[in-house]
Amino acid sequence: MSIHLMCLTSDGGVPIYSKKRGDSETLPFSTIASLNGVHMFCKSQGVDLPITYLEDSMIMWKEFEGTIVMIGIARDITEKTLRHLLDYSYQAMVFCVGIQSIKKIKNIDRFKRELKNYYPLIDQLLEVVESDLFRYVDCILCSESMGMLTKLNEFSVQIGSPFCAIMVRQRIACGTEGWWDLDVIDRKLLMLLLNASSTIQQDVPVYLPKKSPSIAYRFISIPLTQGVSICALCGAEPKYDVLQGMSQQFWMSELDVLIAAEQKYPKSFPASVELDAHILGFLLLNREHAKYVLSRGGVPALNNAPGGKARSGTISGGSSAHRLDILRSFFHQSVDVMEDTLREGDRVMNLEQYWCSDYHKCHALIEGSNVLCVLYTSAIPTHIMRIVTQKTLNTLISDKDVCW
Repeated sequence: MSIHLMCLTSDGGVPIYSKKRGDSETLPFSTIASLNGVHMFCKSQGVDLPITYLEDSMIMWKEFEGTIVMIGIARDITEKTLRHLLDYSYQAMVFCVGIQSIKKIKNIDRFKRELKNYYPLIDQLLEVVESDLFRYVDCILCSESMGMLTKLNEFSVQIGSPFCAIMVRQRIACGTEGWWDLDVIDRKLLMLLLNASSTIQQDVPVYLPKKSPSIAYRFISIPLTQGVSICALCGAEPKYDVLQGMSQQFWMSELDVLIAAEQKYPKSFPASVELDAHILGFLLLNREHAKYVLSRGGVPALNNAPGGKARSGTISGGSSAHRLDILRSFFHQSVDVMEDTLREGDRVMNLEQYWCSDYHKCHALIEGSNVLCVLYTSAIPTHIMRIVTQKTLNTLISDKDVCW
């Protein structure tokens, strides 16, 4: 895989930044200028050239606000993924400096200095571009979440912010109604900021691209235990140390609950849920709230390959990371594509998808706003998968103590 991501001014082609990931050489300025020249020439002729394909790669251009141009060159990723990367790179810029700074770039050097908090987000985007589910935010299922949500709603009133969430190892355990009302792009960038930071203690001004691109909020993240933190969007008051004191006092009586929730990581689902013996992992998505839970399942990964590396050909489905990669690929290449084609208005028709190989099988079921993709061992009879997937979906979402 190889990716080059460049950002330039629309009028003069002045480089704002250039990033790369993968096994490719840094592009010289002459090449970047030529790519921008292609865009400017097409624009002057009234022609829109969003993408072109080379022998083993593709080039994509996208202009934003008439002031900046994003250019992406990629190999071994999909066109959809590259488009998401360009869109999120721009949205992350709005997130850091606000829409007004982008609409009117008066001084390019000053603009670059304003982007100091932006570059770690771009590095994080490039790091996860292959594996990220761009239209969803990462969550965790825990039997403590409904009780935590009750307390979170009380805390939300106390600090005067309707936008609050509890994070377990940077995954959302529960959130207030206001939190889930935020556009997924806004929530995704907040999560990206947490993952890009070296500390979970945050007090950062952010512009929400969808909700508030012109007026900044304060994004607060306060650790409650080693792996659990509370996040909130606030105004100028109260100050961070005041919020920290309020949080520690408010949640002191809930420490046992928070620690119990943290213990669900990395499995990401309650211990009371028993998965079928053939299940290697699952991906549960909710399209209404744009959230997902990704778990490697219950069957332990085998480590039979030389040098300690797991093989995808084992009955376990390989290492944990390999299982999750299979589930993501199954979703992107089968389920996500079919959702776009089997849609009636705003409603997706009932849909099932199957993948079968010598080493594993996959099955997906869409039911209402929920989608469950399950990775099975190859030993499971194909005609049984539908029954097991349906039962697993009901088990995961029916527990009244779990927020979903």
